[in-house]
Amino acid sequence: MLTHLAQWQRFHGPLIALAVTLALALAGRFLRIGLLATAAGGAGVVAGWYVVTGRFWTLSQQPALEALTGLAAVVVVISVLFGWLGSDRQNWICATLAALAAGWLLSGAPRHQAALRVGWPVGLGVIVAVLVFVRFLAMGTPGPLRLALAGLTLTAALYIAGSPPIWIQLALVAGLAALATLPSPSVLAAIPVAVDIAALGCLAAIDLGRLPRLGFAPVDVAAIAPLLAVWLQPRTAERMGRLGQVAPLAGGVLAGAIAVGLVWLARRALAR
Repeated sequence: MLTHLAQWQRFHGPLIALAVTLALALAGRFLRIGLLATAAGGAGVVAGWYVVTGRFWTLSQQPALEALTGLAAVVVVISVLFGWLGSDRQNWICATLAALAAGWLLSGAPRHQAALRVGWPVGLGVIVAVLVFVRFLAMGTPGPLRLALAGLTLTAALYIAGSPPIWIQLALVAGLAALATLPSPSVLAAIPVAVDIAALGCLAAIDLGRLPRLGFAPVDVAAIAPLLAVWLQPRTAERMGRLGQVAPLAGGVLAGAIAVGLVWLARRALAR
């Protein structure tokens, strides 16, 4: 009984994220309310991260896990607002506002000029990283596997990099929320989850990695592993074309395995 309770406590955040995303996505389809579907993945991440961290909104002078839930909520609001406005031409404006929010919160939420001078390099790096993730995961004609592949690759990569369990739970929240958005979500529905995956990877590099101090650690490789997996997936799927309709899925598994394998190699090499 205690073993089952411990397992539930370990995975209740990700499972709640999965349930919330599915509920909103199905409700949006059944009631024909597009804004529910737009909010589904992002709201699932908000619910899951709140359960894992126990905090909804925290402003700290140092980047902290507790800021993630509030950031995810802000991005959902931005995405729903632009979905209500109903213009696909504004997708990049939505993504840019979300990236600015991520850069501000993950650089310590500077509220005066002195703090801004200290935190702007981190903030700028986060903004650029978020926009790159959004470009690869959400923009254009996103494949139905991109978000799920990115989130689940980040989960496995952080595990292989030796990250503390809470980081793996947070990544799994985003991965299962992304998985629940299948089939392919709209751009505005994909943006919140893409931003959340990018923000978690950035915070892992800031908090656990060495990249902000001009070093390199396995966690830094783990942070970019989702991008590598998404970039490789069309190429690996093409190699598996003889598998027919299963080729995209098999290609995604192989691409994720390659990206995670590089994290393992980095951990082995940097441990020496």
